[in-house]
Amino acid sequence: MRAEKRKRPISVFAWVCTALFLIILCVFIISKHSYEFADLINGTASAWYRTAMAHLTSFIPFSLYELVLITIPLQVIVLGWLAIRRFKSGQGRVRFVLNLLSFALLIYGGHLLALGIGYNTTPLANKMNIPYVEINEQTLSETMISLRDEANELSEGFSKNENGSTDSGYTLDEISEKICEAYASFSKEHGFVKSFESRAKGIAFSGGMSYLGLGGIYTFYTGEANVNMKYPDYDVIFSTAHELSHQRGIMRENEANFMAYLVLSGSSDPYLRYSAALSMYSYVASALYQTSPDKYYEIAGGLSSAARGDLATSSAVSEKYGDTFIADISRAINDLYLKSSGTDGVVSYGLVTRLAVAYHYNDNRKS
Repeated sequence: MRAEKRKRPISVFAWVCTALFLIILCVFIISKHSYEFADLINGTASAWYRTAMAHLTSFIPFSLYELVLITIPLQVIVLGWLAIRRFKSGQGRVRFVLNLLSFALLIYGGHLLALGIGYNTTPLANKMNIPYVEINEQTLSETMISLRDEANELSEGFSKNENGSTDSGYTLDEISEKICEAYASFSKEHGFVKSFESRAKGIAFSGGMSYLGLGGIYTFYTGEANVNMKYPDYDVIFSTAHELSHQRGIMRENEANFMAYLVLSGSSDPYLRYSAALSMYSYVASALYQTSPDKYYEIAGGLSSAARGDLATSSAVSEKYGDTFIADISRAINDLYLKSSGTDGVVSYGLVTRLAVAYHYNDNRKS
């Protein structure tokens, strides 16, 4: 019976994988031409897929994504051994190749369903009715002062660890639980963000992730939000919220950063709100430094010692791992991927400043 199956050049598996891919590809192409259609699919079929994958791997205590990376050499050896067996026997060679190609199509189809369609959705600023605000010295300064004062107020009373950075006192599972609660509250007012229980996973070899210049990564094929644990707590929390936003369908990097800020700043937990304020402060401060260094130093001089300690610890990690040839390659690949997804590349991370300034400027006008 098995020999009879091998004589058939195309397996049922190949037919099913190819059919699923072609359906997803058609849906993806249509989504590129319609915000409304992209929003619909991203909030239904894509959301179901992301949620199911997150739940399927949530019980595993370690990062499955990391295990996949570590075992790549073994996977290559096994695949090579299977290929040699097929080609030596002369039976099922075409079937083997077609099955392999079909599996690759299925994986890429999962990427389009989980991530690709999300890049074609209505911009977050439009969904939340955030009007455009010009980015200049005044608007940047006002936003930076607001975020600085908020971070200063929240930082009072936090304990510090041996690195001189503030200590949240939470495990990553506790952080995930608190952030999921914050997402649940946010989704009550903004239905385009789906709420469900999930957890982020720390990378055991976070040093390797640091060399790649990554604070975290969401992997659609394992459904996991993976986080670099080398950074101080406020960074870990913001990265967790960022990756969990991808898990909930916010794909553009600047929007995922802004969503992390919105969700954390709405939390009942003071350390999560501190993480939001200080993380966004860093983005806005960087933009103001490029616009007006004198104004930047004037405002930055009023930052609390606790917040300065956190920023210094974060910078030390980035300097230790980030200035390498490997990091440059990683940034180039990430830039290429983001551009291929229809964004402006790595510069899109910085566009979060526009959202933050517009949000704070209009919020201050209302008050």
